[in-house]
Amino acid sequence: MGLFAENRHEHILNELRSKGRLKVKELAKSLDVTEVTIRRDLCYLQDNGLLKKTYGGAVLAGPSSMQSLVSYRQTQNSTAKQIIGEIAASRIDDGDNIYLEAGSTCYEIIPYLENKKDLTVIVNSVNLMTRLHEQTHHRILVTGGEYRAETMDMIGPTAEAAISQLGAFTAFTSADVISVESGISGRDIATVSFTRQVLMRANKKIFVGIKSKFNKAALYKIADLEDLDCIITDSFPGARWRDAALQKNIELLYPDTD
Repeated sequence: MGLFAENRHEHILNELRSKGRLKVKELAKSLDVTEVTIRRDLCYLQDNGLLKKTYGGAVLAGPSSMQSLVSYRQTQNSTAKQIIGEIAASRIDDGDNIYLEAGSTCYEIIPYLENKKDLTVIVNSVNLMTRLHEQTHHRILVTGGEYRAETMDMIGPTAEAAISQLGAFTAFTSADVISVESGISGRDIATVSFTRQVLMRANKKIFVGIKSKFNKAALYKIADLEDLDCIITDSFPGARWRDAALQKNIELLYPDTD
């Protein structure tokens, strides 16, 4: 069965960012949908400035598409991410040290930090900084590193070296996907390498992600499920997840839970 449109769009954009050029036939096969569906997806993404259609496929639209890509991700499942953001912020106390991963889910935690006091917020994201910079009552630490325009984040040896000097913080990560068997995993090796370093230094690890990320695995493993202290999502992920959380002593939070 093929993926829903939003999931297909995200897959197409991730593959395009990785490979630079895609073919309709290959996408249709990998996503288990018709070529007509893929062409419709490419038209939608082109209309949103995220790619440029070519004969039989697509390429990135150019430098301006990078900002469009980040903005697009922020608009997808925004209500669900805002719900997660509010729950996540409820687990942050005045004076805490926290790390917010670059991404649209952690982006939605930031508005709920306004009424907190004296936080130290660690980020590797220019995009998150555009929202954090107005909260001058918090201390903001930026890792530095190699800047990637398509995700507006900073990774690589410099970023990892900066994280290696820090500790005693709570890390909020959304990774790409999560499963009971494989834990959390990602598609981009540079991001995965950096996230591994973050979680190694954190004294508390919290996964934040919409329900559609559940029950999936990606190529590169980040951490086992039991390495997490808490999982926050936008709706009940199912009895299997409730049982796994109980077994592995992980706090599982979603709306209407305490």
